[in-house]
Amino acid sequence: MRYKTPTRNSEFYLPAEDYRCAVHWCLRYPGWLAELAIEPDTSKAITYDKERVQTSNNFNPVETLAIRRAELQEKKDLLEKTVKEVDESIYSFLLLAVTRGLTFRQLEARGIPCSINYFTKKRQEVYYKIAKQI
Repeated sequence: MRYKTPTRNSEFYLPAEDYRCAVHWCLRYPGWLAELAIEPDTSKAITYDKERVQTSNNFNPVETLAIRRAELQEKKDLLEKTVKEVDESIYSFLLLAVTRGLTFRQLEARGIPCSINYFTKKRQEVYYKIAKQI
């Protein structure tokens, strides 16, 4: 069963709505990467920090783009950092699982070096930590 919510006795228990929200938030990662790759970096003079970007009453597409890029980069970094914190040894496999929806069997074909129980526990831990941070 895909994306089975952890039980109440699990150390990574989340209400079903929060768990599904974390799952779908992670599945947006490929879209963020694509958007960061496609959007032109027209704001060389502006650092990508939404607190320090100057805003005015007039619409400024450069500022808007800088703010959007900063938000996407922040989300991307949060997800990658969380997955790396959970287990660095299977980082690439966990990242594929949570961002592309790959199952353990699909990852097994790619050579994942752990058991299904360990993998499932780590994937649930990623979703738990993400749900607490978003």
